[in-house]
Amino acid sequence: MQIICLLMLVLGTARAECPSDYEVVGSKCIHRLIGGYLTYDNAVTYCHEISGRLPVLPDCATFTNVAAYVDDGYSADAYKGYWLGATSPSANGVWQWSDGSVVAMGAPYWAYHSRNGSLVDPCCYLELENCAYIEPGGGWVVQDATCDNERETYPLCSKAPIDGICDNPYVLVGTQCVHIIPSVYHWLDARSQCALIGGDLITLKDCDQYHRVYLYLDEQSHDPLGYWIGASDEVLEGQWRWIDGSSMSLGLPYWGTNGEGPQEPDNPGVENCLEMSSEWMYRFSSTACNNVRRVICEADPI
Repeated sequence: MQIICLLMLVLGTARAECPSDYEVVGSKCIHRLIGGYLTYDNAVTYCHEISGRLPVLPDCATFTNVAAYVDDGYSADAYKGYWLGATSPSANGVWQWSDGSVVAMGAPYWAYHSRNGSLVDPCCYLELENCAYIEPGGGWVVQDATCDNERETYPLCSKAPIDGICDNPYVLVGTQCVHIIPSVYHWLDARSQCALIGGDLITLKDCDQYHRVYLYLDEQSHDPLGYWIGASDEVLEGQWRWIDGSSMSLGLPYWGTNGEGPQEPDNPGVENCLEMSSEWMYRFSSTACNNVRRVICEADPI
């Protein structure tokens, strides 16, 4: 009984951990480069080199946590800003995070310049200010700038936390213990590879969790090949099921489309196994089971 209680205490107090050079900030692991101004593209490259990405701040809590983290005494240089993972690449002025989601406009996120004709950011996409950053002189709210501006902006990198309740080599991604095998296999062989490390191909039945896994994959920089996941219609053509036997949701928001042909799954009788396709932002795509893909394994927490 004492052993059970102790185990419950350990699991109950387990906290997210971050890789070396990252710190826990709210629900994210954050790393900042001090002492090296970079352009936006170079900042993206820097973060990828340390297995991260420029931060996506989808809600007020995450935005506040990150702003409070950088506003901690390192800010003596009033021009020291940090790039965020948000851009407006098209001429229509629409801003998107690097995961494809829309950036919220207005308060409390964006800057208001009362001394400059009551100018409200984002203001200047016609002047090619298409990348987002935060800096102390603006009160750590979001501003737009030209993407090649390296005079005053550092990279701020984000990465998914590692949780202590997942057995090695798995890491906690949202609510699942996940491990990526970068080598390529056929679908059945991929299941065998997962079994060797105590797991099986991942199943993704919840939209929010699917999004968390998408963000994690997007940090890995393994383009252009996709990843096998645990679903097929091999038992009964057209009846897609997860490997635990449960039925799958078809259509939006999970399945991909190339914008010209029908939505996935397509090619019935030929493509009977499921991948997350990097060509379509890791949406689901049917493909032939004897193709080779990388592997995403899932295991139960310890």
